[in-house]
Amino acid sequence: MTTNSSAAPRPTGRMARACATALAAVSAALLPVSSAEAATLDAHVFYGKTDGLGNTQYDVRFNGTVSSDGPRNYTVKGVLDAYCHHGTITGQSVTLGYRNWNGTWKYKSYWCTDTPVNIDVRSERHENGSVELVVGATSGIANTYQYGNVVFYQIG
Repeated sequence: MTTNSSAAPRPTGRMARACATALAAVSAALLPVSSAEAATLDAHVFYGKTDGLGNTQYDVRFNGTVSSDGPRNYTVKGVLDAYCHHGTITGQSVTLGYRNWNGTWKYKSYWCTDTPVNIDVRSERHENGSVELVVGATSGIANTYQYGNVVFYQIG
């Protein structure tokens, strides 16, 4: 049996494990943070409308969280609660809107009298990690929806 003196010595089991651990640590430090580890943010979205005397006619609120759900999705969890003026002829409804990655809005709508309701939705987020939410009510002419400001959440 001949040996090749120029060959590197074979590492022992302990040395191999140490090298593998060091390599894994260096590799992990060089990888970008995955979106699965992105932030969970508190979400507070509001729509309100008052009459000419300052009396509240509509008060719609979503309070919850927005968080990543895998590399491309997000979840919205929380409670949609509302007060709608009781003097209307028809039933009033409220909605939570959330925008998909392609720019289309999806909505979860309920009768105002059925609130508060638990919200648990999953959708695809934009490439930059942003999620947009809005709430509204059928407070417009002929029971059309009116909305509050769109709120942006950057979850990575």
